[in-house]
Amino acid sequence: MNILVCSDSHGRLEEMIAAVEEEQPDYFFFLGDYDRDGRQIHALYPHIPYAGVRGNCDFGPGEEERVVELEGVRMLLTHGHRYQVKGGLDWLAQAAWQQGADLVCFGHTHRAVDTAGFRGVRLFNPGSVGGVHAPSTYGILRVERGQVACFVR
Repeated sequence: MNILVCSDSHGRLEEMIAAVEEEQPDYFFFLGDYDRDGRQIHALYPHIPYAGVRGNCDFGPGEEERVVELEGVRMLLTHGHRYQVKGGLDWLAQAAWQQGADLVCFGHTHRAVDTAGFRGVRLFNPGSVGGVHAPSTYGILRVERGQVACFVR
């Protein structure tokens, strides 16, 4: 299963549309900051299952974090601002571990990260798909039978 992971679009949909067309994902995660952009992509591609969370620039209804389990991998989705990820990843990794997550996908920093954290929880940030204060990047997760590979493109 290929999962497209995007964060921090800030109203710039073109890069997400290009990523969907290029990757043809089986699932789409949006990690906030302009959560309406994630919902718009889902509306354009309703056949692709979608899970999204709100970020610090999002207001109104919606979840700030959620857990998704696919192919035997438990993933925590969050924007990351509630865990002060710009100052370090320890709180985020510990929260993910406490929720039984194997992997946490987060945004907020606009910088791509793929690293191990507290008790082996993997931390993955796809960067800013909108290219805000950073090059435009997105993530791909390849999940199969309890294993996950993470890529930034």
